[in-house]
Amino acid sequence: MRTRDYYRTEVVSARLDASAAELADKMGDYAVGCVVIVDEDRRPLGIVTDRDLVCRVIARSGDGNTLRAETIMSQPVVTAEAHEPVESIIDRMRTAAVRRIVVVRDGRVQGLVSVDDLVVELGRELDDLGEAARRSVEASRQRGRRERRRREMEETLADLRASVEHAGREVSDFLSREFESLRDRVRRSPGPPSDEEPKR
Repeated sequence: MRTRDYYRTEVVSARLDASAAELADKMGDYAVGCVVIVDEDRRPLGIVTDRDLVCRVIARSGDGNTLRAETIMSQPVVTAEAHEPVESIIDRMRTAAVRRIVVVRDGRVQGLVSVDDLVVELGRELDDLGEAARRSVEASRQRGRRERRRREMEETLADLRASVEHAGREVSDFLSREFESLRDRVRRSPGPPSDEEPKR
């Protein structure tokens, strides 16, 4: 599975001079957990997550209106190309200890993939694999049932054939005996009566 098969293309972005308050508003408005900080060519410069806002602004009693994206964003941005396989994305997330990776094409932001996205998509793939395995097992069982029925039919036909052959031998023997009995009776019977009366 490639990155482009599951990354989100609706990426919320902002410029370096966006305030922390503006970033928080964007996250709330779009119901997302991060904002990608980009330059005028949409090249990723950093990323600000909801955790960054909590740890770098609120926890330090910072002013959300004066702190800018460039001072609170995480950088460098961990990126991936759309054609990369999911295994390399997972490995990169683990190595960089991040939960989100920006998807780029020609260096420009194209999308975003998060751990949550991966969990959902991999869960769907597992469901699909499970369903395919279930169908395969069911098909195998049906083949087994068909094979058993075929063997049972073959056995029944063999029994019928044997019965017919046995019955045929009995009928043949019976007819043969009757024929021989008839021949014996014919041999023992007196000849046809003569037209002339015997002389006295």
